[in-house]
Amino acid sequence: MAELTHWVLESIRAHGSLSVMLGVLIESVIVPIPSPLIIMGAGAILIRPELSWTQALSPILLQIVLPGSLAATGGAFVGYAIGFWGGRTAIERFQRFFGFGWADVQAMEARLRRREAGWLIAALRAAPIVPLSLISIALGMIRWPVDSFAGWTWLGSVPRCLLLAYLGWLTRDAYQGLAYGLDRVETAVSILLLLVTGAGIFWLRRRFRSQHDPAQGNGARGRRQGTE
Repeated sequence: MAELTHWVLESIRAHGSLSVMLGVLIESVIVPIPSPLIIMGAGAILIRPELSWTQALSPILLQIVLPGSLAATGGAFVGYAIGFWGGRTAIERFQRFFGFGWADVQAMEARLRRREAGWLIAALRAAPIVPLSLISIALGMIRWPVDSFAGWTWLGSVPRCLLLAYLGWLTRDAYQGLAYGLDRVETAVSILLLLVTGAGIFWLRRRFRSQHDPAQGNGARGRRQGTE
């Protein structure tokens, strides 16, 4: 991973925007590469340090944000495809363990669409510490519409790339340390989300069992009657 990362950064130094796009695509597919590193590296390498904030905006948008956001949107479809093609099979196979079935997932997707959750998707994409692969897999699993997925993913990727590019440009030689720090936070958030998801599945499983277990239901009613 270190050699691959070094090659991508040197390629950005030599070839500019095309290598930014290639690097973001590689980072989207190969998870061990820290996700903020490519865009921050591009900001440090491609944007001249003597520019002012306003002068740096145009080259950042053209050389980093545009290719980076397009590549991030394309790369997001890898996780989306995993969730889309494998999510229903996994849910139907382990429905008794999860405590919910495919109909519940479809109801969740319909509820999110009614509440216009696209802005939430974009906001999560924009945050540099939110694990993008988990979002893509989850949206693929609930069969979020492809055109809406692409649009909101791109819309959220633009401010994310803009922020990271500016951070790389500002920190210059220190950008790698900051990028690895952001990546560690992102890893922690990923673990937290997985733990919360596991706890939610456990809670739904217990609730499902209590609703469908007559013995538990009768026991609960007996305890209530005894108390009265």
